[in-house]
Amino acid sequence: MATIVKIKRADEYIAIELDTGESLKIPSAVDGMYRLSVGRIIDATEYAQIKEESERHRCKSMALDYLAIAPRSAAEMERYLRKKGFDHGHIRGIVTRLAESGYIDDADYAARYISNRLSRKFVGRNLLFNDLQKKGVPRNIIKKALKESEAIHSNFDELYKTAVKKYASLKNKKNGISKLDYFLQSRGFDSDLVASVIHRIRSEEKNNSDDDIFIE
Repeated sequence: MATIVKIKRADEYIAIELDTGESLKIPSAVDGMYRLSVGRIIDATEYAQIKEESERHRCKSMALDYLAIAPRSAAEMERYLRKKGFDHGHIRGIVTRLAESGYIDDADYAARYISNRLSRKFVGRNLLFNDLQKKGVPRNIIKKALKESEAIHSNFDELYKTAVKKYASLKNKKNGISKLDYFLQSRGFDSDLVASVIHRIRSEEKNNSDDDIFIE
């Protein structure tokens, strides 16, 4: 058993101090369930219930603080809360409620991630897919988000401009075309798209070479 020695009521929570030295916070919404008052003795059963409420409240508070920094996928949130030591039941309950409230939305997260990533650097579908998989976004959601943004990350003209710019520093080096191919593949572009771009660069290089011979 434990005795309540101090209570502080705020808008969203109630802070309780026990004579054992332990401090607990529970949501204000459950205040009426426990008839809390200074000097009241809490038996083992009620203590366990209040402790459970406190853990759920702490789990939700840490989840919201984590979301305040940046959007998160459901899997990212679960990993974060596991590292903080919360049990599986609390984590699943909080993540489910956050998803139902719209605080966590993997589809929106994937779309925003792709848009933000491409605004910083032009990269390909495969790299975006791998990045989102690492963040725990389900495959079907990733595929849909990539399909909806296909006109951007699989744009031939944009990839061609990127390739030409890179090839300017490679064409006088040994195996320049092979190095260009590796560079584009490492950026996550589809192999067929890369092959088409390289074919165009080869053709233009050959035509330029033929023109030089004709002029001579």
